[in-house]
Amino acid sequence: MRKFYKTAFAFLLVTFFIFSTQLTSTKAAINNKPGDIIITRDTSASGITGHIGIYIDSTNILHTSGWKSEPYPRVISESKWHERYEKGSKVVRPNSSTLGQKAANKAKTYFKDKKIPYSLTSGVTNISSTYCSELVWYSYYKAGKSYKAYNSTARVYGIPSRILPYAYTNVANLEYNGFKWVDNKW
Repeated sequence: MRKFYKTAFAFLLVTFFIFSTQLTSTKAAINNKPGDIIITRDTSASGITGHIGIYIDSTNILHTSGWKSEPYPRVISESKWHERYEKGSKVVRPNSSTLGQKAANKAKTYFKDKKIPYSLTSGVTNISSTYCSELVWYSYYKAGKSYKAYNSTARVYGIPSRILPYAYTNVANLEYNGFKWVDNKW
């Protein structure tokens, strides 16, 4: 009977080890780069609008949540992002790593440690207040890239008056603007 318990314990230990390393390696499988854009549908608005941030290095994300406890843009670690937004995230990357690095630098210059209040405003170049996807858009704008979204009414790509997180998940928008999926699974 004692041998049975030892065998069962060893089996459980090995099984736990195998599954825990698979879970860890799945999150770590993506080698994130500065300028990568992370998008989640796990928001307080039941995923209707989504949420977005920009990697400022391989493990830290700059975002603005709009939460009362976080009224200004802030940096959180990738692991904290995944703890907070448990339903999953997707990652988008510019085809140019130079552009990504420039955007990450601009995000730090214009938003890191800045007391810019959260507000859904019109006019993506006005950052007297900001929101999550505007923070990302503006960082790329200052890096030299005006991310354009498709306007189905006018049937043209243009700079939107308000950019939504899911504009960064639209395949046509990504291709038009020179971005690609790095991780496309929620």
